[in-house]
Amino acid sequence: MWKLLIADDEPRIRHGLCKALPWSDLGIDIVAEAENGREALELAGEVDADLMFVDINMPFMNGIELIEQLQVKYPRCLVIIISGHDEFAYAQQAVRLNVFDYLLKPVQKTELKMVIVKALEVLNKDRNDQKYTQWMHHKLEYSALTLREDFLHKWVTGKLTEEQFEEEKQFYQLHFHGKVSLLLIKPLSKNTMNVSSKVWEPSLLAFAMKNILSEMLPQLPMSAVFSADRNQIAALTPVSELTNMREIYQEFERSVMTYLGVNVLTFHCVAELLEDIPMHYEVLRAHLIRESALTPIIMMTKKYLETYYYKEDLSLSEVAEHMNVNATYLSKLLKRDLGKSFVDYLTDIRIQNAIQYLNDPTYKMYEIANKCGYQSQHYFSHAFKKMTGFSPLEYRKRGGF
Repeated sequence: MWKLLIADDEPRIRHGLCKALPWSDLGIDIVAEAENGREALELAGEVDADLMFVDINMPFMNGIELIEQLQVKYPRCLVIIISGHDEFAYAQQAVRLNVFDYLLKPVQKTELKMVIVKALEVLNKDRNDQKYTQWMHHKLEYSALTLREDFLHKWVTGKLTEEQFEEEKQFYQLHFHGKVSLLLIKPLSKNTMNVSSKVWEPSLLAFAMKNILSEMLPQLPMSAVFSADRNQIAALTPVSELTNMREIYQEFERSVMTYLGVNVLTFHCVAELLEDIPMHYEVLRAHLIRESALTPIIMMTKKYLETYYYKEDLSLSEVAEHMNVNATYLSKLLKRDLGKSFVDYLTDIRIQNAIQYLNDPTYKMYEIANKCGYQSQHYFSHAFKKMTGFSPLEYRKRGGF
């Protein structure tokens, strides 16, 4: 239904216009009436009027002033002047302001209907044109995103030469400068999960995960999320601080599990230059292949530890219960497949994460200890030095190993 607003200071005129035609049959809904120009301008925005009847002689703001304001604020609204004979000169002025038409009081029903029919033709044409423009914009936007994804996929998988990449990267708005984070994601099949879950069609699952990841990435115009090989998803984001990206990726994994009921394998790294991404992609892809070869229980145990390593009281029995297996059995599997005990593997993960936090000078030592699941800074320092040969403070002062 088109929305009609009637602005006239005479109640009799407003009432007569309301009763003049079978508005509903014409596809028009009278949404508001105003008795002065100022009120009409306010209501036009509130009701989102498509069509307005405007009297010239109104208090507070006359019809000419109202039309001038409408042109600026609501240019799509069609205005039809309702004018008295003695105001005809003003009506001519209004025509110069691009009003749709004007009618003289008293308004004749046949004349009113003719004007309304013409107005509806214009409104319907404008709406169809607008829909077509929106549809074309959507199609072009979708095509551009599809082409960009295809370009990025070919590039990271080595199907483009350096010359081809350099020629086309500007067109696809890959304006990366400095360090770039690469994330590679692979959803785990249902048989790797210890609970029942929804079975997703691969392309739909990829679409859902891309949406979640796109919302979590920093809102930068050059971030790119795209499909890689074999249901894998990749993401490129410029970074200045690795720790923040790690936290975003961890939150992404938890969100995918919470909202989609799917566990994912993720690997990420930071490239010094955008041109190094294909090389890093191959390394991460190899990690995914090796990880996928693990038994489902070990794969999910690793995933659980990598997600919840920050919990101080994380124990073998808790993880075994989550995996729905015996703790002794899980301990033997860890030793067989990873070559490490539960405690040693958990310590590895905690120290690896601690190293990333230590690279960020804004974190204090006690904060890093807490973030990595250690009850005290002293215990954290002892575990760190036992594994690396350096205390956390020595590592930070040296700027790495």
